[in-house]
Amino acid sequence: MPTARAKPKRGMDRQAIVEAAFAMIAEAGEADFSLRKLASRVGVDPMTVLYHVKSKDELLRAVADMALATIELPAAAGEWRADLRRVAVAYRDLARRHPRVFPLHFRYYATGPADYRLGETVYAALVRAGLSDAQASRLGLAFYTFILGFALSQISGLVGPASVDEVLELEALAAEKFPITRRLIPAFVDFNADLAFTEAIDAVLDGIARQAAAMPSPP
Repeated sequence: MPTARAKPKRGMDRQAIVEAAFAMIAEAGEADFSLRKLASRVGVDPMTVLYHVKSKDELLRAVADMALATIELPAAAGEWRADLRRVAVAYRDLARRHPRVFPLHFRYYATGPADYRLGETVYAALVRAGLSDAQASRLGLAFYTFILGFALSQISGLVGPASVDEVLELEALAAEKFPITRRLIPAFVDFNADLAFTEAIDAVLDGIARQAAAMPSPP
């Protein structure tokens, strides 16, 4: 016989559930998160949580979209490079504000309304750049792959100045086999992640411009 779904607690709604989950993950990360702990935090039975969300996965998707909803982009500048740069910077800044929530964005093709709003900005900019619809779809996803990956790598400590142990390992490389890598050791030590991000974005935008310039002129 099917189990009846718990009735919602008075004053408890889906928004409150998602906000509480967001706060928990922002504090301790997803690994320490569970629906049972969430229910205990908001003072309801776990079945009440499931009255508002169908599953933990649906809840995590909503949490990720709530994070994106905090991004406030200015109105489109009309210049596609500026619009794409603003989106890239916004994602990097989001990762810095909510480093424990940010990894959720790698789990879903799209997290919901806030994600689609930002996506519209990206795809509109690519079309204005002169790309075909097919190119805009491909390079749009590639653009997202870059900014998400760079932001996650930076907050995870993978993109930054080389540590003492890393320098020792680099210096132990055979000079005859890795001459350029060894030559770059001082640069790895002085590595500036923010400058690397800016230069990489410039390279991505330049590549998009070249793709658009190579498009055949309309008849």
